[in-house]
Formats: sequence, C-alpha cells, structure tokens
Amino acid sequence: MAAAKPTYHHDNLEQKLLDAAAEIVASQGVAALSLRALGEVAGVSRSAPYHYFADKDALLHSLGERGFTLLAEATEAAEAGHVDPVARGRAGMRGYLRFAQANPQLFRLMFAGVLPRRLSLPLGDAGSHYNFSSNAAAKAFARMQSGVAALPDSAGLDSQALMLRTNTIWAAVHGVAILAIDENLKLVAPELVIEALLDRLIS
Repeated sequence: MAAAKPTYHHDNLEQKLLDAAAEIVASQGVAALSLRALGEVAGVSRSAPYHYFADKDALLHSLGERGFTLLAEATEAAEAGHVDPVARGRAGMRGYLRFAQANPQLFRLMFAGVLPRRLSLPLGDAGSHYNFSSNAAAKAFARMQSGVAALPDSAGLDSQALMLRTNTIWAAVHGVAILAIDENLKLVAPELVIEALLDRLIS
C-alpha cells in the first residue's frame, strides 16, 4: 500500500512553515528559500505553503515581520529590570547585538532590502512619511526612538535632532552587529566595541 502524501491540514501550520523557513535561511541563506523547498522541510506537501503565502515575496515579508517582532522582544527582555534610562538604553543595545549574533541570517534578511516596504507611516512632527516593511519593523524603530528620547541628554531636542540622534546610535550599534556576525572585527570582542561606542553615544 502506497504511503499517504503529506497534506497541509495541520494545526498551526503557518507557524510551522515560518519555523521551517527560518531554519532554511539560518542554515543556507535566503537564496535557498523557496515555497516548494519549504514544504519538504516542514514535512508537508509541496503545495501546502501556497495556501498561506502567495509567493516568495509574501513568505519573506512574513519572515521579516517575525524577525522584527523577535528583535523587539529581545531588546525588551534585555532592558527588563533597568529603571535608569541610560542603563536601560545600553542594555537594549547589547540585546540588539546578541540578537544579531544568535540569528545572523535572519538579521541580514531583515535589513537586506529584499523585503517590500509597502507600509507608509509618519515620522516626527513635520508630517514626513517613511516606508516600513511591516508593522513589526515600524514598532521596533519606534521603540528604539522612544528609548533614545528618554535619555537625559535628549531632553529639549526637537524632532529632527532626536531623529538624527536615534539614527546615529542605531547606525553605530548596527554596524558593530554586522561586522560581528561577518567576523570582520579585528582582535577585539564585539561586546567591548559596543561598550566603547555606548560610552561615547549614551551618557
């Protein structure tokens, strides 16, 4: 008797497919990800992923959204218990680095420019809009901006100055994270570089 073919009728299959997609990206990179391969890795029919994702772009969007959600959770967990805004901000940036180190391929995907940025949201007081790939990406940035705004030496900054400061701190920490996961830092631990940067950027 022939073995039954796998079907897509599973509980929480969409989550299982995203787990499988994350595994593929983590082990082989974004280029190896396809809807057909995803079905095989998840142990369902090759057609099953198409019931949840119209195409690879839709799959990447969902995976990127998940990544930004996990990033926000990681920084929030790192900040937990810190009342002082400076200590909290520094802890969150350390959490950002640790997330990148623990999820290098997913982290690269989140910022690689392959995720369609279809969500236009206002930023600042001037009514300017910026395109985000998902609500989760927008919330992650808003959370970072809120943390920077809470720093004592951010008091009195206008919207544009606060945006500049937020992007400056983010660019510095993100740069260390990218250098770290690509093993491009020379003869020094990423954590030491982060601390040296934060000594200068957050006081």
